[in-house]
Amino acid sequence: MSADTEVAEATRSAAQSVESRGTPAGVDVLGQPRRGRDTTRHALASVARVARTQAGENDLLQIVHGAERVGRVAYKLQRNASVMVRGVVKPPYAATDSLDSLECFKLSEGVGYRVLYDRSALARPPQLDVTSRLVSFGEQARVVHAAPTKLLVVDDMVALLPLIADEQSVDSAVVIRSSAMLTAVLRIFDDLWRFAAPLRSEPEALQGDVAPSEEERWILSLLASGATDATIGRMMGFSARTAHRRVRELITRMGVETRFQAGVQAAKLGWL
Repeated sequence: MSADTEVAEATRSAAQSVESRGTPAGVDVLGQPRRGRDTTRHALASVARVARTQAGENDLLQIVHGAERVGRVAYKLQRNASVMVRGVVKPPYAATDSLDSLECFKLSEGVGYRVLYDRSALARPPQLDVTSRLVSFGEQARVVHAAPTKLLVVDDMVALLPLIADEQSVDSAVVIRSSAMLTAVLRIFDDLWRFAAPLRSEPEALQGDVAPSEEERWILSLLASGATDATIGRMMGFSARTAHRRVRELITRMGVETRFQAGVQAAKLGWL
């Protein structure tokens, strides 16, 4: 099977399973089908595998070695953006002050930003404040329960995808230019974006501006951790049906759309 065919098949499989939402039992806290999430990971793994074997044969793929060089490439790609930057933020993390400042500058120039944040990214104390500030400047931000990889796509023409990473840094990455592989990466990002929870810069308080009770704080904390209704009920001492009703009431009162989004908003309001 050729490289382009392998990636196309993996991408088509991922798209089909994401589009098939299935039953509630097969849906995670953000509404993204678990099967779709797993095949999305498979599609990205296929892209990375093909990149390792094909890089160097043409100008469409370029391997970048060393965390410092990967950071410089990420900065250069964003600096040259003229229309849209798409990104996925998740561990490992590096110093991002320069990239955050660059994003503010590019937003002021009219460049669009669509950024998906892994849930763990917003758990880092400074990141939530930084993200809120960027959203207030015009960034479109959404949250996913578990992002499959870090990613950067600029102007739908070039992408940066990690190849080797540990808990501290990305040791190597591949630059993917216009090709079937880039089309695959864009399709995967769009599928993830479609099922992610929007993140607002100014969270809405509970209707009536009433702070939650201590019991409600515990429920919100469990929601932010991705707990199911059964888990919440077991830990709080009531049935899964009661837990489901309490969760739905909180979501309605907070004016959000998903259970995980309720947990994120509660964190932004300092309730957790």
